[in-house]
Amino acid sequence: MDDYSPGIIVFYLPDKGYGYVRLADTREEFHFRRQHLRVDSVQRGDRVRFILRQGRQGYFADAIEPAGVV
Repeated sequence: MDDYSPGIIVFYLPDKGYGYVRLADTREEFHFRRQHLRVDSVQRGDRVRFILRQGRQGYFADAIEPAGVV
């Protein structure tokens, strides 16, 4: 089972289809693309949870959803 991490959306550019999420209580930020969202859209400051995955170019945020979802 994948472990979810809490985070906050730093920014998201819907026209470009990418953004960054910051791991809660740290300065670590991870890239994500539109296809990694489990909701239609997110905005700066949204509290979310996500799964950290490793790709060819490093870690990225996947399965991003609002923090209150069970």
